[in-house]
Amino acid sequence: MRFRLNPIAALSLSATVLLGGCLSQTETGPNHGLWQLQKQRSEQFLSATADLAKTTQSVCTQDTPIEDARQAWKTVMANWMPLQGVEKGSEDALAQSWRIQFYPDKKNTTGRKINALLASDTQWTAEALAEQSVAVQGVGAMEWLLYDQQADLSQPKHCEVAMAVSARLQQTASALNAAWQQNPWHGMPPSMAVSEKLGALTHQLDYVLKKLSGPLGKPGFPNPYQGEAWRSRHSLTLLRQSIKAMQTQYHAEGGIEQSLRERGYDEVADRVSEHWQLAYNSVPQDGEPLFDRLNSVAGYRDMLTVYNNLEYLKLVLGGQVAQDLGIIVGFNASDGD
Repeated sequence: MRFRLNPIAALSLSATVLLGGCLSQTETGPNHGLWQLQKQRSEQFLSATADLAKTTQSVCTQDTPIEDARQAWKTVMANWMPLQGVEKGSEDALAQSWRIQFYPDKKNTTGRKINALLASDTQWTAEALAEQSVAVQGVGAMEWLLYDQQADLSQPKHCEVAMAVSARLQQTASALNAAWQQNPWHGMPPSMAVSEKLGALTHQLDYVLKKLSGPLGKPGFPNPYQGEAWRSRHSLTLLRQSIKAMQTQYHAEGGIEQSLRERGYDEVADRVSEHWQLAYNSVPQDGEPLFDRLNSVAGYRDMLTVYNNLEYLKLVLGGQVAQDLGIIVGFNASDGD
């Protein structure tokens, strides 16, 4: 997953912990709850990819309606949102993430690479795809095969590629799940663990802000083709699911909310909780896709409201919350490079 920082999302969090005593972490240490949450999420994602692979094969071999595969893909995406943008924790897990989603795709690399596969005489399998571009190994490639106007699963070659992509996605999900079986925070001092929890949340929030800043573009010049899942017109549903996942992480056992309350900062904890819900509620739910919404002034304004609500959360997490938790926050010198 690759992002260049947009100016409207230029502030980033780089945390340095004020270390006091270095206390050893037990098996149920300060980040045990976060690990359990990520472990559960990776298991659910693996299960969803297995169902997608099975359903895709059924569509291609048993005349199952394509809508079944589309629904299975949406379930995969729903289970990917809690893991998307995770940059803290298992290094092995992070190494798998870029194979799962090639985004943003500013030059339609996915479409061009998929068309090249379709034109090739190679018999495509999951193993063969593993040697190809990551653009044809993940959820974006499956979206193309299920939703693009050029896609046609009634054609054997299209089905061959679709079955290979879905099987490859399941393989990567299995590796991701295996990576999360070990607690990457085991043995970490409690004070550093708090920084990791906050960093995990703010990194995901950064990612979501960038998912919005891309299609928003500049006022009067939106880029709807830069929206996540624009082919399926599923962007706003995924945005809601992303916010809900971060909200869940904030409220989770041993999460940032609990850390604030343990230190007596109930008012701050309540304020952040309210703004998570405000951000979630501000995502339009009238059925109009983001792709179409950006073409109107009112629709564009709606999405700016969502962006501003999320940006407020970023600022308060990197400001008041970090201060209350004893974390020094600064500007990342690489921002905007």
